[in-house]
Amino acid sequence: MDIMQISLITLVIVSTICIIVLTVFLVKLLISAKDFMCGLNMAVNTVNKGLEPAVTDLKETFAGINSLVKTADNRVKVMNCALNGILGATGVLGGKVKGVLSGLIEGFKAGLSLFKK
Repeated sequence: MDIMQISLITLVIVSTICIIVLTVFLVKLLISAKDFMCGLNMAVNTVNKGLEPAVTDLKETFAGINSLVKTADNRVKVMNCALNGILGATGVLGGKVKGVLSGLIEGFKAGLSLFKK
C-alpha cells in the first residue's frame, strides 16, 4: 500500500464519521424542534381556550353599551322634539333663548356621540 491509498482510506473514514455525527445532530435538532412545536401548540390552545370566554363577555358588554347608547339617543331625539315644540309654541322667549337651548341640545348630542364610539 502506498501513501496515496492510505490517505484516501483515511479521508473516507473521516468523511463517514463526519456525516454520521452531522446526521445524529440533525436528528436531535428535528426531535427538539418537534417537542418545541408540540409545547407551543399546547400553549396556543390553552390561551385560545382562556380567551374565548373573555371575548364572549366583551361582545355582550359592547352589545349592552350599544343598546344603552341607542336608547339614550332616542330619548335625546324625543327631548329635542319636545323642546322644539315648546319653544315653537310659546314664542314668548324669543330667538336668543332658542339659540342658547339649541346650542345646549347640540352639546348634549355631541357628548352622547362620544360615548357611541
